[in-house]
Amino acid sequence: MTEMLLNGNSRARWRAVRLIQQRELRTMLFGFGLYVVIALGLMAAILLLRNYLNFVQESGLLVMSGAFNFPLFAVIFLAAIYLAVSSVTTIARERDQGTMEVLFYGPVDSISYVLGKYLAQMATYLFMLLVFALCFGLFAGLTNFSFPGNVGWVVLLSILVVSDVVAFSIFLSAQSSSVRTALLLFLSILLGLMLIQFGREILSAIPVTGRYYNPMLFMQNVLVNLNSVARWVSPFSYLMQGMEAVRRGSMDVYALLAATSVLFSLLFLGLSVVLLERKGVRR
Repeated sequence: MTEMLLNGNSRARWRAVRLIQQRELRTMLFGFGLYVVIALGLMAAILLLRNYLNFVQESGLLVMSGAFNFPLFAVIFLAAIYLAVSSVTTIARERDQGTMEVLFYGPVDSISYVLGKYLAQMATYLFMLLVFALCFGLFAGLTNFSFPGNVGWVVLLSILVVSDVVAFSIFLSAQSSSVRTALLLFLSILLGLMLIQFGREILSAIPVTGRYYNPMLFMQNVLVNLNSVARWVSPFSYLMQGMEAVRRGSMDVYALLAATSVLFSLLFLGLSVVLLERKGVRR
């Protein structure tokens, strides 16, 4: 993809990337949805921290480690879902409305269009991270819960994971002819991954009698195998595994997860460019 960027008039291409990014970023920053998601994430974090405070008070504990782990995962999860929905609708909506065709009459091609959309989503996430960091710093001062020293590694991995989510969502949007189709594809994949994860946990808690020809045992084995695959497909599984790897100090596992996220992002961005060139800009 780097070679593709270097071919042709790179200066005009990067100017188009910046203009598309600024246009998309301005729309998101001045939109209502972004701040609703930030507020919901902070409310979830407050509720979780309040439960931890009640637990500390009732148990008579003096120290509690990892109090910010789950609240941090919650706000990252909500931010990623919001950016995924925004990304999965952006190209399909502009193709449906004819906006994309107008843009491509100017010095805009598939590469600059996809990169502009991607960079706008990532800039939005960095803005959300900044807000969350300031608020979590305030929460730490109010609750006396301390951040773990390795929280920076978790934040870095979250950027790579969100990049993966955004790139995949742009890919879904690029190959969809309408917003409805793009959303249905995204929701189907998301629900499928969640059903595999939670279904495995639910069925694993059910005792199974008998060893042979038991349909419950068969379903448990199927979901266990599907979950093993989903662990290397779901970005949110990457985040959970990465947080656990940081907690244990397993930086080799962390490096593998980070590298895989980068490769997936590049892959889906490249596929998005190819799809746009093949499908064209018209509905």
